[in-house]
Amino acid sequence: MKKLFKILVTALVAMMLVACQGGGNNGGGGEQTAEAQEIVFWHTLTDHDEAMVTEIVDAFNAEYEGKYHVTHETQPLDGFEAKVLEAVTNGVGPSLVWLYPGTATEYVGEDLAIDFGQYLDDAEVKNRVSSGIYSAMTDYPDGKMHAVAGTLTGPIMFYNQDLLDKYNLQQPTTWEELLTVCKTVVDGEKAEGNEIIGFGPDSVDTLGIIVLEQLGLHYIDSNKTANDWTDQKFVDWVNWWKEAEAEGYFMLVDPEGYHSGPFGNQQYLCYMGSSAGIGYINHDSFNMTTGPVPQTAGGKDYTETTVRALVGFKKDDATDEGAAKFAAYFVKAENNSKFVQTYGAASPYTDVNSSSEYQAYAAGSPAIQALALMNDYAGTRPNVAGQQGCKEAITQALKIAVAGTDTVEALTTAQAQANAALSE
Repeated sequence: MKKLFKILVTALVAMMLVACQGGGNNGGGGEQTAEAQEIVFWHTLTDHDEAMVTEIVDAFNAEYEGKYHVTHETQPLDGFEAKVLEAVTNGVGPSLVWLYPGTATEYVGEDLAIDFGQYLDDAEVKNRVSSGIYSAMTDYPDGKMHAVAGTLTGPIMFYNQDLLDKYNLQQPTTWEELLTVCKTVVDGEKAEGNEIIGFGPDSVDTLGIIVLEQLGLHYIDSNKTANDWTDQKFVDWVNWWKEAEAEGYFMLVDPEGYHSGPFGNQQYLCYMGSSAGIGYINHDSFNMTTGPVPQTAGGKDYTETTVRALVGFKKDDATDEGAAKFAAYFVKAENNSKFVQTYGAASPYTDVNSSSEYQAYAAGSPAIQALALMNDYAGTRPNVAGQQGCKEAITQALKIAVAGTDTVEALTTAQAQANAALSE
C-alpha cells in the first residue's frame, strides 16, 4: 500500500490572528479572534447537481459563519481519483471529496483518512441507516467510520421506446436477448439509411464486474485476489462482446466518453448508465423508458449498487471536526432529500425514505423505479486496499481486448496488475 503513496507533508497549522486591545500602563488586555476554519470540498458534480451543492454549502457557511467555511470545487471527472491520491499524499489535497466508500481504503493504513465517528454522534448518521449501509461506511481494517454515505445509485438501462415499438420489441432480460434486439433495430434502421448503434455502457469497469458476478465468478474474491478474470467463461463472454462490436451492434467506449449524449441524439437504441445520469439525457424528440440491467442466461442474478459518499482527509483537529460537521449537515434529512432528488438517486437514510416528499419523488422517477426492480440481487464492491488499481486494470483490459488484443493476453496482464495492487 505504501508504494502508492508519495512524500507525506506535515498538515498545515491553522493560524490564529491576535488583535490586541487596551494599552498604556495598565498591563493591556488581549482578545484572540480566529478566522473560520477553511474546508475544501472536491467533487465532479456539474449543472443542476453543482447548483444543489452550492445551495447546501451556502446554507452551512451562513449557519457556521466565523467558525467554519466550506469552499467547494468542481474537478474534471477524468483522472479525478488519481488527482485526489496525488494531492492528499503530498499534503495539499482537500478535506473532503465526493467519491465511493472504498476510496478511503487507500488512505486508512497511512493514517490520512478522517474518522467521522470521532466527531459525530450516532443520531447524526449511524441510527439513520441500515446495517448494510453502516457496514459500507465502516468496512475498513480499523473498523472506523471513514465515509458518510450520501446517495445510492446503480446502473440501469435507458431505451429509445419509439424504436422498440417500431420493431414490435420488448425490453430484453438477458445479454443474449439484448444482442438479438440490437440486431433487429440496427439492421432495420441501416436498411432505411439511418446509422445507429445498438448498445453501449457508460462504465466499462461496472460492465465487467457485473458480468463476472453473473457468471458465478468474482471481481475480487474473499481472499482479496482477482484470480477469476481469466476464467474461460469470462473470456468467452468478452469474445462474444468483441464479435458484436465488430459487427456494429455494440460499442464499449463512445468517443464522447458518456453514451447519454449520443443516446439523446438518437444514435443508440439503448445504453447502460447510472441512474443519476437521467437528468442529463435530452429526450424531447422521442419517448424514453428505463429498465433493469440484463442478466446472463442460466447465471446468477446480479447488479451493482453504488454508494456515493463524503470521504475526508486529515488536516488538523479543528479542520477535521469542521469537515465532519459539514458531512453531517450535507446528509441531514432536509438536505439529503433535496440532493438525491436533484441527483437522480435513492437515499440511504430511513428518515428520508419515510417522508411523503421522497416517496412521491420515488414513485414518479423512472430511474428509481428501475433500481427498485433489482433490489433483491444488488451488491456492492468490497472495500479493499488496491481497489483503484483493480478498477483501472479491468477497464484497460476490456478496452484493449475489444480494440484487437488477444482476450486471454489482455485479461492475464490485467489480472496480474490487479493482484499486485491488492497485495501492496
